[in-house]
Amino acid sequence: MRKAASSPFNQLLAGLTVIALAVFQPAMAATNSKIIPTSVPEIPQLTCAAHGKPNGTDAKLTANREKTGDPAYIEFRQRFSSSIPSGHVYVVFGRLDAKGEPVTRQYIGLFPRGSLIGLYGGAIVPVPADLAPSFEDCRFTPNAAYRVSLTEPQYQQLLEKVRANLANPPKWRMFGFNCNNFAATLGSVAGMVEPANRSQPSFSYIYSFIEANGDKERKVAG
Repeated sequence: MRKAASSPFNQLLAGLTVIALAVFQPAMAATNSKIIPTSVPEIPQLTCAAHGKPNGTDAKLTANREKTGDPAYIEFRQRFSSSIPSGHVYVVFGRLDAKGEPVTRQYIGLFPRGSLIGLYGGAIVPVPADLAPSFEDCRFTPNAAYRVSLTEPQYQQLLEKVRANLANPPKWRMFGFNCNNFAATLGSVAGMVEPANRSQPSFSYIYSFIEANGDKERKVAG
């Protein structure tokens, strides 16, 4: 039996389908290529995956300086520490979605090795420090959190700084270069500065840091 010839309408429909696929498939691929990489942390060893929280935890923001359209952020957090009475300041950083919400969370902070031995040793001489997130960083609720959004060039500078520190970790000194000062060096990619008193305990340093960078009035009450 001879196959029926295609109608002009069917031929036109088939042609339009081919054109549509040719136009939209590259666009869909391009869109996906932008979305997928942003959900993957650039430095996987700095995530909380080892502590059962692959994408970390959210925090109630004490202050937030965010510019619409910025693709990334740096967040300064302060938490309680069982080994350091003054507490601990550490940094969370990553990508933002179109609504300004974190897509990835990578953690880094300067913490003396050896718990109390490292703490008191660091009051005398510089001591080796850890940079990777601890259980407490990933699991404890922060007492304060200060987020600042970053442009793409600023974020790339931050990644370079982080990688440089991982390759050559700085030493911790109780008076001179502690967790507060280390966090501030990372914030310098966004032009952030330390408060006049650099030697405050972490539980007060975080608020002085916010104020020194002009965001005191942006604190969220309650």
